[in-house]
Amino acid sequence: MREEHLQIVLEWRVKPEVAQFMLTQVEYNLDKQKAWFKKIYIDNSVAYWIIEYLGKPIGLINLAAIDISAKKCSAGYYIGEMEYRQLSAFVLPYFYNFVFKVLKFNKIYGQVVDGNDSILKIHLMQGYRLVGTLKDHHYKDDRYFDVHIVELMSDAWLKQKRYQRYDVDCEGAL
Repeated sequence: MREEHLQIVLEWRVKPEVAQFMLTQVEYNLDKQKAWFKKIYIDNSVAYWIIEYLGKPIGLINLAAIDISAKKCSAGYYIGEMEYRQLSAFVLPYFYNFVFKVLKFNKIYGQVVDGNDSILKIHLMQGYRLVGTLKDHHYKDDRYFDVHIVELMSDAWLKQKRYQRYDVDCEGAL
């Protein structure tokens, strides 16, 4: 992700279809978006990429809480262009192969807000395991939401032969 992407990322983030399942809440403010970008640009514990399809930016994917020594990180993503949401499950195998084959991490973990059933289903289908559910863990829009904790282990991912062909050119990616 580069500074030139900040406007479109902000537009995606405030869309109700995207924002409803996010753990953070963002207001439509480009100056705050630029300040956030300056902060993450120098932060080695996070990495952000724009998802493109046929040369068009359609979403964002990221690693956070990157721990090189423990070989683990959390991850998140969303498709911001609603007409491309059906590509959601196809993006992840490329990303996971990058994390496990290139970075050689042992684990990706994440949080899924209750009600985001399609993403939870995709994660479980692709080898994540449900670690547990934190009850009333997230407060947003004047109500509490449960949050499901999931993790994907390298060995669980790499033994799924159907996903191993999804490699991406990632020269200088981190």
